[in-house]
Amino acid sequence: MKTLPINIDKFGFVEREKIDSKHVTNKCGRDFLYYSLHYYFPTKFNPENINPITIDSKRLFGFKLPSWMMWTQLQFFYLPNYLRENNVKLFINEKEIKSFLDLAIAILFSRTTNEKAIKTVEMLVDSGTAVGIDISLKYYGLLDHVMFVYGYDEDNFYVFDTHHVHSLEYHRMTTDNRFYMCLPKSIVTSRWSKFGRVWELRRG
Repeated sequence: MKTLPINIDKFGFVEREKIDSKHVTNKCGRDFLYYSLHYYFPTKFNPENINPITIDSKRLFGFKLPSWMMWTQLQFFYLPNYLRENNVKLFINEKEIKSFLDLAIAILFSRTTNEKAIKTVEMLVDSGTAVGIDISLKYYGLLDHVMFVYGYDEDNFYVFDTHHVHSLEYHRMTTDNRFYMCLPKSIVTSRWSKFGRVWELRRG
């Protein structure tokens, strides 16, 4: 297995917040970005300091929205500027995101194939770059899920999540409360849609 240079036992895993004992929905983009920023800047972004809850409460990435409004992407309205302040660049399907308009266009219109996406994720892991795989849950990809990719082998991706999406055919790698998951590449392929994406967070 090839992985990012991460010590699993020291990584700042978090669990998705809950309301009435149910995990809040439609926060996977925020959580992927948190894990990526924690990977690059562990003393600044971590469970005790800047975490997904504080990202929302301080509106660091954008507006605080109910889950049913996440399709607007306004939760990321400030994101390009915030990443720029931290000397980080976001790419979605190899399109650099320099503004909120860039992000909205990339979310709606950027395209890549499943085969290219898998090769790109592997290449980015090899280079030590934070990367996420974004696949369909239902509605032909309109409802999707992006996960931080820790590593890969011939048949699987190994991803970090913040809750267990039970409709997704992946499984936990540990018996503790960390959401360290094994995601078969065959599931990535079967769930690929025209809205499939590779998210890349690059330093500098």
